[in-house]
Amino acid sequence: MLRTSRRLPATLALAVCLLAAAATLLGAAPRAAAAQETAARTSPYRIAMIVFRGCEDACRGFQDFLASRKVPVDLTIYDAATEAARIPGFVAEIKQQRPDLVVTWGSTTALTTFGTYDAADPAKHITDIPGVFMIVSQPVEAKLVPSMDSSGRNITGTNYLVPESVQLEAARTYLEFDRVGIIYTPTENNSVINMNRVVEEGQKMGVEVVSRAVALNAEGKPDAESIPGLVRELAAAQVDLIYQGADTFLNINRQTLTGEAVSHGLPVFAAGEAPVRDGKALMGVVNQYYVVGQLTALKAEQVLKGTPPADIPIEAPRRFSFLVNLPVAKTLGIYPPMKLIRFAEFIR
Repeated sequence: MLRTSRRLPATLALAVCLLAAAATLLGAAPRAAAAQETAARTSPYRIAMIVFRGCEDACRGFQDFLASRKVPVDLTIYDAATEAARIPGFVAEIKQQRPDLVVTWGSTTALTTFGTYDAADPAKHITDIPGVFMIVSQPVEAKLVPSMDSSGRNITGTNYLVPESVQLEAARTYLEFDRVGIIYTPTENNSVINMNRVVEEGQKMGVEVVSRAVALNAEGKPDAESIPGLVRELAAAQVDLIYQGADTFLNINRQTLTGEAVSHGLPVFAAGEAPVRDGKALMGVVNQYYVVGQLTALKAEQVLKGTPPADIPIEAPRRFSFLVNLPVAKTLGIYPPMKLIRFAEFIR
């Protein structure tokens, strides 16, 4: 557990012209009453944040946004360090501490903390303290909320995944494909949902999707050593590219997956930015984590200043980025078409 007490500049993601954005993420000015409240408050708001793999970009974006708004915050960070079994203990401690707000990172963390909307148990879930979730890829399908318009309960949050249909259509602006390979982690609900959605969207587009599940070890945990073999299977199935979706385990093992794919001459299209920035994925259409963290902080500020969470819709950032890894493009000999040059962000 990491404890910080700070008064939590902000960077905006490059605009992608595949979807027209009607407004910028941080464009709305605070109401005069809210500004007066912040100025008059002498004690900081107490926030408990549960993260799954350390305080990364979304966590930093969250803190930086509140600092830029001069919102006084005493933030306590609980890090599960990729061990989901630690989360219930954090929840129990937070229920005793009773902060002003609870923030969660990731689908597993959110579901373990808040429960599903139709089966939340006040004895083991946080139901009586306002909550905000972030980095959840499928909040409705995961039954965290019944709709994006309202959670109907004491939480709100943000969605970070660009719709699968948009991702696939965007990938086709770079290269043509008829067969897509996808590896997913069967123990991650969000990964299974994402895989099924890619299959559905692929059928609509006339694209065959070949899926492979990460093997589980004797303890029932995903086995990283199975990843190279799965990539080899997809290469043997003659897929045109591999899709790396919303999957925490595969994101942690992105170097293995993307490196093996490149060794077989296969491009990887990623739903998240890390495989492109820090791995060997060729491209990705993504909402950047830092920006998602900023948007989450905006919703947290609204809750702290009195807006009921159920009255705040669940949203994704209105702009996303098309990332291209140029060294990988050179290695594979698959260079971006000229039409992408003016709006893609190139990783060199």
